[in-house]
Amino acid sequence: MQVREAIEKSKTYLEEVFPFLQGSALQLEGVELSDDGQFWYVTFSYPERSLGGVSVATFPAYKTIKVRAEDGVFYGAKNGLASLGMM
Repeated sequence: MQVREAIEKSKTYLEEVFPFLQGSALQLEGVELSDDGQFWYVTFSYPERSLGGVSVATFPAYKTIKVRAEDGVFYGAKNGLASLGMM
């Protein structure tokens, strides 16, 4: 599977696994193929709100999706900018 398809599948999985992100302003932050060529790691950011004190601040949150490069099967999701070898 090519990179564009990996990105689209990852976005679909992200919105399925985390429904609160549907309609969110997802932004692609990074894509990397594992050293062995078996997995794509696709990282997205999205705005998240923090209710601290009187005002509401918005800051970026990140999720990294892991899909099998051969066929796009979902393998996992992690919060933050996941280390590629840790998934």
